[in-house]
Amino acid sequence: MTYPDNFKDLVKLETYIGTGNPNSQILIVGKEVATDIEDGKHKELEVKNLESFNKNNIDWLQNINNNVSQIDIPVWRMENDDNNPLYAFKGASITKEGHTWRKYQKLNDYIFDKISNEVINFQENIFITEMSTLPAKTTGKAQKRAEFKQKLQERKETFFKSSFIQDFSIVVLACSNYISGSEITDIFNVDFIEEKGRGTQKYWIHWNKDKTKIVLHTRQLSANVSNDLLKGIAREVQHFLKN
Repeated sequence: MTYPDNFKDLVKLETYIGTGNPNSQILIVGKEVATDIEDGKHKELEVKNLESFNKNNIDWLQNINNNVSQIDIPVWRMENDDNNPLYAFKGASITKEGHTWRKYQKLNDYIFDKISNEVINFQENIFITEMSTLPAKTTGKAQKRAEFKQKLQERKETFFKSSFIQDFSIVVLACSNYISGSEITDIFNVDFIEEKGRGTQKYWIHWNKDKTKIVLHTRQLSANVSNDLLKGIAREVQHFLKN
């Protein structure tokens, strides 16, 4: 697998990078990595989640140095410590409708006209990262941290303005109020075009001047996000890909 040079440069920042295919055309940005090591029922999984988050940058360095491709990554098992960010939780099934990755999988299936798939494979076509580098189970807990605003602003000015992030032609900002309309214009060099959807299921469409980049801003894709919202976003992406 060939890793883009600007991706290699980004990894040198020693920050949380993300998961999925760095050669993909689509970027999804969530709020933050959701993990809660105090969750008694799923404590082992939550601990592994946090470990994967903390190792993210190092794991990417190893992938680059060893030229690891997605086909090289074994199916993920709970008993194994390794959870490669190039294909995190490979082969795992997520059936809980409110789970963020279940929503990402549905969006992937709608974009590429695939039969609904419970097995997580959207990372073959998509790269995902987070607006904030402070993991938390809920947005409320994340925003209570003293360094939240400062860290968020720093990431917008560095990580999101990097050449690697800027090269994505399709960006889905599924992070609600973690970024404003004016910040979207500044960071991604796009202009607001149109609002679609209704009620709590809205999304905002932005394009650059020459129509080579589309940025879609919406709520966090979890909980009661409707299939109609996901289908609406998918239609915009499909339209972009066809033109």
